[in-house]
Amino acid sequence: LPVCADEHNWPRLLHMRVLRSTRAHAEIGHIDTAKAAALPGVKGILTGKDMPTPFGILPVSQDEHALCPDQARFVGDPIVAIAATEEEIAWDACRLVEIDYRELRTIGGIHEAAANDDPRLHDYGVRGNIHRLENLEFGDLEDGFARADHTREDTFWFEGNTHLPLEQHASLAHFDKDGKLTIWSSTQTPHYLHRALARVLHPLPANRIRVIACPNGGGFGGKSDPFNHEICAAKMALKLGRPVKISLSREEVFYCHRGRHPVLMKIRTGVKKDGTLTSQHLQTALDGGAYGSYGVASTYYTGALQTVTYKLPKYRFDSIRAFTNKAPCGPKRGHGTPQPRFAFEVHLDKIAHKLGIDPAQMRLQQLV
Repeated sequence: LPVCADEHNWPRLLHMRVLRSTRAHAEIGHIDTAKAAALPGVKGILTGKDMPTPFGILPVSQDEHALCPDQARFVGDPIVAIAATEEEIAWDACRLVEIDYRELRTIGGIHEAAANDDPRLHDYGVRGNIHRLENLEFGDLEDGFARADHTREDTFWFEGNTHLPLEQHASLAHFDKDGKLTIWSSTQTPHYLHRALARVLHPLPANRIRVIACPNGGGFGGKSDPFNHEICAAKMALKLGRPVKISLSREEVFYCHRGRHPVLMKIRTGVKKDGTLTSQHLQTALDGGAYGSYGVASTYYTGALQTVTYKLPKYRFDSIRAFTNKAPCGPKRGHGTPQPRFAFEVHLDKIAHKLGIDPAQMRLQQLV
């Protein structure tokens, strides 16, 4: 029967653990791994200098590293990977690593990101800590509002949330005697992982890398990015010539995150007395966390689908996505659309109440 990645066991298997940043934003100075390397059972140690090439899920956001080379951008950013004969030995070795941090000021939320270009988390994007701007418009918005009998504006906040698959992320990598790398992983996107591996592990060519997507014990979008631990396991297998496996703890899954973005939303809608929609202006601001991930798509999706449920003849959408020193957000079950859907539906209920009409009937009469 097909088995999950964590259920694979091989002769001479090594277990890998990852040491993660305890700082939200810091420059990484000297990393002392001498005590960890001396621990009996430790077979290999990797740091950021071993994999300097960045990667990412989208061509426009190649901003992650398998291990942070010089800067940690959120609590949980991976810094050192250690492989040992037993998982507990690898954990113990991680605790022996000493890291010199120089703490930097953090960007704590959307408003801080918009107001502060410094410290800048990444050297790409629109400006400062604004990763993405999005604007869409259909029809003459002001004409739509002029034709309305009633106009309402509301502001909503969606806190964000994360995935909780029964199976945590896991990967096993093996570099065989023929010079071919195979990785078995709990991934939803084997082709993207293959591309990231070929990029970071260059000069190993793509046709010497095989990715096998194992049956997932839940994913929901949370296993849609190529992840640091997958690339580290592959690099460690290349370095040591032995199969290497890592299974994340539940805490580490939350650090990986890629969950639903926190979104601040302002929505203004014009309606006739009978509840017919004439126009809408939606503004969204997304807290993207420390890296790009699928962020440009998530930003677009917070506004692109508002017009597909109800007849909305005139519409404008403006959005920003901000970089902050938090676990990076990404795609989760709807990928940017549940947040504005929540806002729109509550907003419609408030309009119906104000007009004194049945909110269900108001919807039914203008469903697309």
